[in-house]
Amino acid sequence: MTQLTATSPTETNGQEPRRRPGRPRHADTEPRAYKAVIELFGQRGWSGLTLDAVATHAGIGKSSIYLRWDTKHDLLIEAIRDFESKNDLSPDESLPLREYLIAYATGRGRALLGEEGQTMLNIVSAAAANPVEFQEIREESIGHGILPLTGRLERAVAEGELPPGTDTGAVIDGLEGSLIFHLLIAPRGASREELASDLERYVTNLVDVALRGLRSR
Repeated sequence: MTQLTATSPTETNGQEPRRRPGRPRHADTEPRAYKAVIELFGQRGWSGLTLDAVATHAGIGKSSIYLRWDTKHDLLIEAIRDFESKNDLSPDESLPLREYLIAYATGRGRALLGEEGQTMLNIVSAAAANPVEFQEIREESIGHGILPLTGRLERAVAEGELPPGTDTGAVIDGLEGSLIFHLLIAPRGASREELASDLERYVTNLVDVALRGLRSR
């Protein structure tokens, strides 16, 4: 009588073990999911975002989504990190302050007018409405973009480009708030194309007004 011996999955005549049945893994699952979550968050906001919706929007099996991310928060923050890494808007810090601020504000304006503009606005509004849940996302998205600007403004104060005691936070609030309001909240019926074509003029005037006010103190 032949004795049967148990073999492990890796001991089947030197062959690869059979994979469990299911959907094949796609190498582009992450980028497709990142793109989908950014688009859906822009369209529906935080309350309308679900992992199931991301899977459907991206054309990915739900199991692939749930195997990689436990919550929509986890997926969104990874997508934001991916977006920020590919869209670094920080100008050359060696530029004079006026040129630096114009370059910074122009870059932010173009981003707000782009496909992810509504997502950027929803991140701001969701962070205000859900400060605890969105603390990490706030730091990743809002903080990542503002940190270089903060450093450049502080250097401007230290080197005399701006008066001593300048409230750098107020300068940032003025630039960011003005851009969001002008481009997304109250565009006065102008199309995105019209806003984009007028962006350089608007930004230059915005920066000049801010600097005149600071330097006249």
